[in-house]
Amino acid sequence: MSAVQENIDAYAEYTATPLAIAGQWPRELRGYADKNGITFPLLIDKTRNVIKSYGVYHWLSLEAYNIARPSTFLIDETGIIRYMYIGTHQFDLVQQTEVLESLKAIAKP
Repeated sequence: MSAVQENIDAYAEYTATPLAIAGQWPRELRGYADKNGITFPLLIDKTRNVIKSYGVYHWLSLEAYNIARPSTFLIDETGIIRYMYIGTHQFDLVQQTEVLESLKAIAKP
């Protein structure tokens, strides 16, 4: 989330709005967001229904349990997924340069 926040102006150039979905308790996520200056919308998914519907639910591994794999989806205004990156473990995060290049490729002229 911090890497996305660092690139918030670049997202705005493509009229893209980042949204984070987390299977955590609100207090934990709010504390993280406040500490790291996160300004984009955060969705709390305590039931993990959204996480499961995107196929990124991760029940158990050596590093975590009952959470989502780090994932990035670019969804256009019609609801079509135009890009996705699903990490293989908790520290496998997409490079923001890759996301921004994908936004540029799908941007309307």
